[in-house]
Amino acid sequence: MPTSHIDCSVVKTAEVIGEWWSLLILRNAFHGMRTFDAFQRQLDISSSVLSARLKKLTEAGVLQKVPSAADGRSFEYRLTPAGLDLYPIIIGLMQWGEKWRPNGRGDRLLLLEKATGEPIRGAEVLSADGQPLKAWEVEVQAGPGADEYVRELVGEA
Repeated sequence: MPTSHIDCSVVKTAEVIGEWWSLLILRNAFHGMRTFDAFQRQLDISSSVLSARLKKLTEAGVLQKVPSAADGRSFEYRLTPAGLDLYPIIIGLMQWGEKWRPNGRGDRLLLLEKATGEPIRGAEVLSADGQPLKAWEVEVQAGPGADEYVRELVGEA
């Protein structure tokens, strides 16, 4: 379904990372993967699909294609600042999957703070003073850039 007419931040984000191969590429990039061959081998993805997803993520400014330091003829894909800002989203998806789609054998991945070795708390929505908030504790209002679609969404139309 074409969504270009919808001016919504969730839609605009999903247009970039909403396809599941893109999410897996990002997951792997956060785990340090950088080369086309490594992505293809680990994900068992066709080269044409991988090329298309890497191109889209690069054009969107989520990944940057740079010459490999090890081999000037090949390239690496590195997370940009925009890509790094997606980390809480990837962690949130992972946490949701562990809670609601467990494998019955325990957590698939453990996320530990490097400095302490302690498990991280995870992705949360926080109040101005740092307290975790539930969805029902947040009020949504149309912002100054909202169009009629967004105003209708939040009940202000």
